[in-house]
Amino acid sequence: MTSHHRREATSDSETEPSRRLFMKAAAAGVPIAFAGCLGGDDDDGNGNGNGKGNGVGDETEVDTDDSDATYGGEVLWGGSVPVQSLDPHFESAAASARVLENITQGLTRVNWEYEVEGLLAESWETSEDNTELTFNIRQGVQFHDGTELTAEDVYASFNRIEEQQGLAADYMALVDSMEVVDDHTFEMVLSEPFAPMLSRMATSHMHIIPAHQADENEVDEPIGTGPFEFESMELDSEFVMVGFDDYWDDDLPYLDKVTKNEISDDDNRLNTFNAGELDFINGVPPRHAEDLEDDPDIDFIRRFPQSLTYLGLNCNEEPFDDIDARLALDYAIDKQEVMEAALYGQGQVATSPAAPGSEWEHPDLQPRPQDYDLAQEHLEAAGYPDGFEVTFQIPEQYNDQVTAAQVIESQAAQVGIDLNIQLITWSNWLSDVYTDRDFQATTSSYLALWFPDAGFHRPFHSDGAFFFTGWEDEEYNDLVDEARQYYEMDDRAPLYHDAAEILQERRSGHILLYWMPTLMARTHDFQGEVMSPDGSTFRFENTWME
Repeated sequence: MTSHHRREATSDSETEPSRRLFMKAAAAGVPIAFAGCLGGDDDDGNGNGNGKGNGVGDETEVDTDDSDATYGGEVLWGGSVPVQSLDPHFESAAASARVLENITQGLTRVNWEYEVEGLLAESWETSEDNTELTFNIRQGVQFHDGTELTAEDVYASFNRIEEQQGLAADYMALVDSMEVVDDHTFEMVLSEPFAPMLSRMATSHMHIIPAHQADENEVDEPIGTGPFEFESMELDSEFVMVGFDDYWDDDLPYLDKVTKNEISDDDNRLNTFNAGELDFINGVPPRHAEDLEDDPDIDFIRRFPQSLTYLGLNCNEEPFDDIDARLALDYAIDKQEVMEAALYGQGQVATSPAAPGSEWEHPDLQPRPQDYDLAQEHLEAAGYPDGFEVTFQIPEQYNDQVTAAQVIESQAAQVGIDLNIQLITWSNWLSDVYTDRDFQATTSSYLALWFPDAGFHRPFHSDGAFFFTGWEDEEYNDLVDEARQYYEMDDRAPLYHDAAEILQERRSGHILLYWMPTLMARTHDFQGEVMSPDGSTFRFENTWME
């Protein structure tokens, strides 16, 4: 007998991640990957993106040929940030996404052509008005506990996200109803056309778990359909996942096991790798990049960009509630000098939330230049002719941000702006700066994802999931909201261009500093493409040990 469900959307949606998530993360010291999504929202609604790459992958062509792959073996991975929690619907830390990508899966996934393609959904159909989505669920897929994937699991997973206010709850708020048509057919009806939905489904925040696990308030050991299954975890020490023998793609994975050793200290991690105790490390310190590139015994990998680092200003508190005070600080900063010092030249100065080389990047926008005379003029206009003094709270474990803050402090002092640096833990950043918004100036970063909704809506829109600086602009909000309804990038890109101009001209609460790359190193024995196409996470399914 076919089971049917219909769930009507509530009228109000909590667009911020739940306080439960952030307080839990703060207590554990978990780095939150703001806008931590995968996939792309330039989909045309029929399972085919516009098929245009955006230049945000590697600087060289990516080799995905696995014809020489061999089976078996273990990869010893030295990770830069420890895995803390594994609930895919609530955990937004980049470290967790990097392992969940291999354990749980979504209906869709982004491919190397930057298109959204089917994963657990073999295909889907869209109504003419782009509001009805009918998914054909892949048959013969097993969860790691041996149960078979059905449309019931899809329904239960999405319902959990909406009812428990998971990280994708703001997207689920646009769902009018969901229905299990039969075991392998799932229907979703949207309240309006919403281009980012298929892309959001590609993120771990909308991955599918079995219905019986979706009933749980917290997921400690995720049961997924991915090529690897969770085996064990020692907090801040080790994470282990093993190849799933009954994975639905019979050819994958090649590896038997991936063991992640949690080594937060940059130099310790690199030294352990150089001593031959690891096969692969991420988070290579930028100051060592050139040396590793020249080492013939090491495969050095650069993927650009990984994340966007910014200076955040509290627009609800003095002095930065005044646009002239914000502009004065902006004009005091030489962003090229900041980037060179923080990343040893490995990054790129940022001009907008649009990923460099993307179709929605503004073609003419330039960073605001350092100009001490203009900085002084804006100080006088703000009523601070002799400058002002503020606290500058910096998460201490991010070496590049600490260095960047020191350079900015020195530059700002030239016009009388006294930035008192306070190094704080990441958990304190989450609780004090982000959640309680008890700050004046700070730095942080979010993943440099290749689709525009992540960059333009979540941090900057006043209803965005990761909005916290207090800067609100109705015209900006309207532009970004309108862009979400267009499925063709030719229609959407001009709106993002206008939005980028507003962010700069009206000096939003984010002074964008630089894009930084993912820097990795591995032995020549570890083969295959480990980085995901959008640069945000890792995929071990097509990697092997020679």
